[in-house]
Amino acid sequence: MKSKIACIHFDLDSVLYVPADFLETALQMSLNAMIQAGLRADQKTALSRLLKIRSLDSNAKDHFNQLCFHFNNTYDPIIIAAGVEKYWDCKISLMTSAPETNPILNFLYSKYPLTIITNGPPIKQAGKIIRLSLNHFFSRYDDKMNLRKHYFYASDESEKRKPYPYLWLQAQRDMGFDFSQAIMVGDRYLQDIFGAKRLGMTTVKVNQGGHADEALDEAFEAYQLLMARHPFFLKEHSPEHVRSLMIPDYTISHLKELEGVVDAIETS
Repeated sequence: MKSKIACIHFDLDSVLYVPADFLETALQMSLNAMIQAGLRADQKTALSRLLKIRSLDSNAKDHFNQLCFHFNNTYDPIIIAAGVEKYWDCKISLMTSAPETNPILNFLYSKYPLTIITNGPPIKQAGKIIRLSLNHFFSRYDDKMNLRKHYFYASDESEKRKPYPYLWLQAQRDMGFDFSQAIMVGDRYLQDIFGAKRLGMTTVKVNQGGHADEALDEAFEAYQLLMARHPFFLKEHSPEHVRSLMIPDYTISHLKELEGVVDAIETS
């Protein structure tokens, strides 16, 4: 019997790994290194300021630059480098995938093409799956072209990020699937569920990580802020339609439950 699923897309952060598991430790150790190098702040005050900086854009490349300028009124390369290097030392040693990630990817990879669809700087996001040793799950060898194709799609450009369709369209161009036969697995109502469902995909929300307790009202407020800057979706969707598209087809607490969702879709 022909499979009903042509491919499965995964968000990265808080889906295949949970940043909060190591982030706090990495930030605290980075701040200790910066303070020892001359940052004029105590750890508590510095951490409060750094979290505020990160809340504006967690993927920005200049968090420690901003922190140094805030407290020392200068961009001191030694202080900044102390934080950056300690952060990466901690990240490399502490970063691990979610407990269920490898078993479920092993199970799915034998049956379906898998992709990463993620917001953020491409090299930074790609570095995460390399560090987690997950990159082989998101590639296939192409005999005709005699090369390995990587199904990894990331952007930090405002109108190419999810929920805009650009990344999914790139994947569709490369793989040739119908959206009605694709699954999107993510943790955000707006970026993942709304973005994928409006294209016709089956959606699965994973309630883990920093957005596990996200409310639909919060996601709708984020949509309204997005539309104030880039009114891309306004012509297509009423507020009621937007809310309906934010409701996932399936909700799971852990990735290990995804196997049951896939079986249910295939046998429905």
